[in-house]
Amino acid sequence: MKRFIPSFSRHIVSLATKEMNQLLTLSPRIFVLDSDDDARPLLKHNLQTWGYLVTLALDEVDALERTQGKGDRFNLILISQVGKTIDQWMAIGQKIRQNTVLDSRTPIIVMAERYGADLEGQNIQMGDNEYVTYLEDGQQLKRILQQLCPVY
Repeated sequence: MKRFIPSFSRHIVSLATKEMNQLLTLSPRIFVLDSDDDARPLLKHNLQTWGYLVTLALDEVDALERTQGKGDRFNLILISQVGKTIDQWMAIGQKIRQNTVLDSRTPIIVMAERYGADLEGQNIQMGDNEYVTYLEDGQQLKRILQQLCPVY
């Protein structure tokens, strides 16, 4: 049985589809490197809820494979510090940035894994576009992302 869609309705559906596609291409893209199987789905969900398109990598090897010669453009690289020092993760973020067509202005954020109460709630700039965040809560992450990679 064929459904009849009036011309006007088809036009509305067509416009809605175009608007959705335009929104998707305008949404900032974040490359996320997070090896924590428990935290990764929640992080992805939050980022998408906040309006970001998310590409995930599970570890350094996966991240470099996903970015090697791909020409993908990301607006930000977000790394969860698990098992390595902040400096080691920052160096991995720089490799990811070099593997893509990103320039040095693309921000890298490393979310620190363990830290004292004196650092909690701080965002520390390590380089021109490199940051470490010592999260107090999810809103702090949302704020730094909005500052470095705004969603309109």
